[in-house]
Amino acid sequence: MKRLASFTLALALAGGSAGLLAGCDKTDGATGGTAEIAAKVNAVVIPLAKVNRRIEQGIKQQQPNAKLSDLSPIELAAAQLKALDALIAEEILLQRAQREQIQVTEAEVEQAVKRQIADEGLSEEDYRKKLKEAGLTEEEFRVEARQALLVSKLQEKLKAKVPAPSDKEIEEFFSQNKEQFRLDRGVSLGIIAVDPADNGLKNDAIGEAQAKEKIAKIAERLKAGDDFATVARAVSEDIQTAQNSGDAGFFSEDVLRQTFGEALAKRFFSMTEGQITEPIPGSNGRLYVFKLTGKRTEAIEPKLDNPEIRKRIVDLIRQQREQILVAALQASATNDARIENYLAQRMLDNPVNFGSARPAGSALLPKAEAPAEAKPAEAKPAEAKPAEAKPAEAKPAEGSR
Repeated sequence: MKRLASFTLALALAGGSAGLLAGCDKTDGATGGTAEIAAKVNAVVIPLAKVNRRIEQGIKQQQPNAKLSDLSPIELAAAQLKALDALIAEEILLQRAQREQIQVTEAEVEQAVKRQIADEGLSEEDYRKKLKEAGLTEEEFRVEARQALLVSKLQEKLKAKVPAPSDKEIEEFFSQNKEQFRLDRGVSLGIIAVDPADNGLKNDAIGEAQAKEKIAKIAERLKAGDDFATVARAVSEDIQTAQNSGDAGFFSEDVLRQTFGEALAKRFFSMTEGQITEPIPGSNGRLYVFKLTGKRTEAIEPKLDNPEIRKRIVDLIRQQREQILVAALQASATNDARIENYLAQRMLDNPVNFGSARPAGSALLPKAEAPAEAKPAEAKPAEAKPAEAKPAEAKPAEGSR
């Protein structure tokens, strides 16, 4: 098994943004004395098994055959602390949503589950298989979906209070960031990639022959009318764009030339929006199918009376304010909660082996300790800090990528 790179671990622990199926966990609040406790948020127990499950599910998104035993003791301890921090932050907001009597209907849960399955590009069979791999029943998955919706509704309720920026604020923002709103000539692309290297992915094409066979089948599906975004999510071997349904974003003309070469850059400009290419070999050994999703044939100088530029400024200002309010909500909810971080205290008490927190082999449930033996960390809200939310900076215009 290849050594897991640190960047892969960081991606795996980036919270629940990768989707419900990646982040859902089977949780038994009444652990009795059979499962080691990682933390408590008020009266709610977070078992260490749940922490380890979150880590392994995240790792498997990057390398399907990976497991916890591939991590060194130091990597595992760091991952456990980070994953537990995220779980504590999620539980804090869930309890705040419940306290504010946020409601979620069964119809909303059903819609969220169906949307998640569609976004993952899963068949009904794959969906049930993925639940089984996670050790979940469909009902337990629905509980996770409901909880995610509760937190989302809580945050949306707060964001609704953000006022629209004034004309003066918009003008000041534009004058301070004018050059970032230049709209260059370029195209927006969708990408499906097949890599002959061994990437450890599901349905991975290994070797040139398998890669050519796979890309040919993809081209046939698209020619038959299959949805490009759905196919990209399901089979593309470029992880980042696959997670975005194949969307690779906007490429300025200069970037197109540098990335794909002069000939292919010219071809993109000659295509019509929605057109899909045949399989094309890349200079990096990969094989690609491209979809032209947008085209700007002339550069546009930044002017505030441009509706597109004005809307982007309004959106950026609102996003900054929303992020600050969400961070303030997390801080306020954390301040109100009683947090007991048993895992952190065990590591402090046993710096040599980090409290013997390493599972044996691929087992997700470590050797049980009696909860009474685990010294809780002193209940200080600051000890369970959520990831700091930084206000969004003014992003370069699409054309400047």
